[in-house]
Amino acid sequence: MAQEKAIEVWILGGYLGAGKTTVLNAMLAEPFFADCNPALIINEFGRLGVDGALVERQELRRFEINKGSMFCICTKTDFLKALAEIAAAGRYRTVLIEATGIAEPVDIESFLKDGPHAGRFQLRGNVCIVDAAHFTQVAAYLKPAASQVRWADAIVVNKCDLVGEQERAVLRRLLAELNPAAVLCETSFGKIYPDFLQQVVRRPRQESMQPCAPEKIFAVSFTAQSPVDPAAFEKALARLGGKILRFKGNVAFADGPAYVEVIGGRQSRKEPQLRLSQQAAAPTVFTVIAWDIEKEQLRQAFAECGCQA
Repeated sequence: MAQEKAIEVWILGGYLGAGKTTVLNAMLAEPFFADCNPALIINEFGRLGVDGALVERQELRRFEINKGSMFCICTKTDFLKALAEIAAAGRYRTVLIEATGIAEPVDIESFLKDGPHAGRFQLRGNVCIVDAAHFTQVAAYLKPAASQVRWADAIVVNKCDLVGEQERAVLRRLLAELNPAAVLCETSFGKIYPDFLQQVVRRPRQESMQPCAPEKIFAVSFTAQSPVDPAAFEKALARLGGKILRFKGNVAFADGPAYVEVIGGRQSRKEPQLRLSQQAAAPTVFTVIAWDIEKEQLRQAFAECGCQA
């Protein structure tokens, strides 16, 4: 009897706000992935799975790991359980893993080659999504951003529509210094094609798992049953300033609901994500990833506009 073909595993990494979920949705829309019945593992840092609700193909089998980074010991059991279920099902040909934006990557190949999953999975590539508009700002002082690039087999520079050619040239040089071996493409709105992924060459590394999340970085999820006062909300954001690395989720303001994101100090709003509200059973549900601040200070800032952790 011929040996069953291994299930290909792709990791999508990249710092907070780079556009990992957007890239994931674009990949899932391509025939290459649409036809191979992929399973998804969505890894987030907060207790509420915001990114899972943003996946457009909700019919796909999805596993959510929200206790911390999938590269940390604290989530190893959940990750192995997800792999066991995927392997036992016998109908998935690809696994796409979206890692949390603050993950310090390590090599997970030993999970796939050893133990009960030996031979069932093949780590095909680690794809790092880079935010063209903000990477040079955060890479110098937030270690995970640079580490994710160093560990990548492929780099997708996203949001190129937000920067000029001179800024892109500087970014290219920086990425080449960090990781000269990775194949690279530049794009906007997360659009990449399977022919780019076919160029990826997997380069194994050796490093043990991280015992915990990066120091000084944490996530807190909030909900609110009553409308949020817009002025009080803006005051909370201003008070926290650069302590917020990422804000994402639905906010039911007194003057109307919105899906709010804060990346690099820049706030954007669009139509609320209905799936997220249904998932959390609350009109306001969001997660804040912060650093270099006490958790109680973060909780208190949003408590003043009626949001509870």
